[in-house]
Amino acid sequence: MGFLLPTFDEVTERRFDVWRASRLNDALLAPVAIGALAMFSFLLWDWLLDPSRFLACLLIRGSGTIIMLWCAWKLLRTRSSPIELRWIGMLAVSAGTVSIALTQFLLKDGFLYGPAGLALFPTVSAVVVTRARQVPLLNLPGFAVVLALLLLKGVEGFALFNVIAFVGTGVFAAGILALALERTARYGFQLELKLEEQAHIDPLTGIANRRRLEDRAREEVERARRFNRPLSLMIMDLDHFKGINDRHGHPFGDKVLRALAALGRANLRQTDLFARVGGEEFVVLMPETTAEAAAQLAERLRTLLSATPVTEGEISLTATISIGIATHGADAPTVEALMTLADKALYAAKAQGRDRVVIGRGGLG
Repeated sequence: MGFLLPTFDEVTERRFDVWRASRLNDALLAPVAIGALAMFSFLLWDWLLDPSRFLACLLIRGSGTIIMLWCAWKLLRTRSSPIELRWIGMLAVSAGTVSIALTQFLLKDGFLYGPAGLALFPTVSAVVVTRARQVPLLNLPGFAVVLALLLLKGVEGFALFNVIAFVGTGVFAAGILALALERTARYGFQLELKLEEQAHIDPLTGIANRRRLEDRAREEVERARRFNRPLSLMIMDLDHFKGINDRHGHPFGDKVLRALAALGRANLRQTDLFARVGGEEFVVLMPETTAEAAAQLAERLRTLLSATPVTEGEISLTATISIGIATHGADAPTVEALMTLADKALYAAKAQGRDRVVIGRGGLG
């Protein structure tokens, strides 16, 4: 069934499971509680079939109802992980199916007149699972109990076929419904991912924006602190950018910004985060990178930009950048301190004549 569904990479698939489980956790409380009460109300049917077994049926259905209501309480009180939700769902569905099967086992001709009830909870299992392929597994305990009770009672012929047909139909219907629900959920998650991506992308240059940089920077600073790994950050600022806008217009200035963004995308590593944080200012976050390695990369970017004219019609302009670099450590233990130190280095590069790289309080020219 997987070929019918939008798929993601391994990490995103795990995110989808958590995302779906979170929504199911909120949505399942009412169905599980209502299912428990509905199953308990079937006592009326038990009374009509065999009043002599009513107390036994009351005990069975009461136990199943308590288990299902406990599942509902669990959903209300805790935020379940995908695996926890699967076990809660299996317990609720199994409690319903087993309770119905046990009462039919006790009642005279129960399996003959009540097999439709055995299709109820297998069908409902469609709304419990995060993935359609989990439907058979979720119903396996209940189906095993039903089969064992059929063998114990010696049910055969039409009654046996009828029970198996109803249970099988319930599982099949649940699989189809679960597939449709998962497909809808995946498209919804896909749309959410796109919206999330758009919220973290600078619309002019197509690279990350300040919000994305701040989120990632906090993660990387924490990782660098915890594992004592190198982390560097560079701030790049286009030199005399206001003059470019004044002389050639903002559309050409935008083209210069896009040219710098394209140059960075082509020469930075996949592990680096390249972001535009406002105006003509760009930031590169570089995990596993020392100050010296960051400076070498900065020099390459500076040299490439100064050797790559930006042209439009008769206008041809070579832009330059000033770059400040900071490295995580005692002088910059936080994101804010790292940005401040790199910003001071950038101002030092500007003060020394622009079109150069400065590391912390020193520099390369």
